[in-house]
Amino acid sequence: MRIALLLCLPVLLLPLPGAALGQVTTNDKALEALQPPAAAARPASTAPAPTPAAPTPAAKPTTPHHAPRKPAPAHPPPKKTPLPQVPAAPPPNPVIAPPPPVLPQHARESPPPVPIRPNAIGTVTKIDGGTRLTFGPGSADLNDATDAALIEIAGAARADKQIEVTITAWAPGTAEDPSTPRRLSLDRALAARAVLIHEGVESERIHAVAKGFIDIGASNPDRLEIVAAHPRPTPEGKPR
Repeated sequence: MRIALLLCLPVLLLPLPGAALGQVTTNDKALEALQPPAAAARPASTAPAPTPAAPTPAAKPTTPHHAPRKPAPAHPPPKKTPLPQVPAAPPPNPVIAPPPPVLPQHARESPPPVPIRPNAIGTVTKIDGGTRLTFGPGSADLNDATDAALIEIAGAARADKQIEVTITAWAPGTAEDPSTPRRLSLDRALAARAVLIHEGVESERIHAVAKGFIDIGASNPDRLEIVAAHPRPTPEGKPR
């Protein structure tokens, strides 16, 4: 529509025949059609336009975000412990006015003395390297002869402190009851040992061995053998 009006506008401006040269005729409706439509009228408002409020400035933090931290308080240095004073000379030993009491030395516990039975059965026989004593069946009693033989052996051991005494005892019995001959042979060995200790031989140098059972058919089953000699040296050269 606007294009058609623009095309017609020059024609309207041309002078008509017979008109005066200075007269110009315009078409107001065509001009109004060329103008853009007026914007819709807005209702007038008597109130003044509100003034936009100024933005409130943000509150600044009292402490900067990257504020430097306060240095931690330094720990006080540890106190040095004073070294103890070393005296130039050691103190004198304390003097005890009364001397300490002398404790009595207790004698070594010795076995009870062995009673001598003059009528007890028993013999004395010299064997290779020692002495053999016999007893009555089921008995460990000593008579005068067997007691005298033990006293003689104790005298030799007192004279030579290097001598050691070995006592080996037996008793008859059966293989089904080994405890009875073992107890009897032990009683015989302890009786001979008690005589030696009462005669002054140290118990550390006396070795008692209870063999116990021996066949009844053996010669002299009720017996013990005593060997008093120097210990035999071992392969290392030490006495055994």
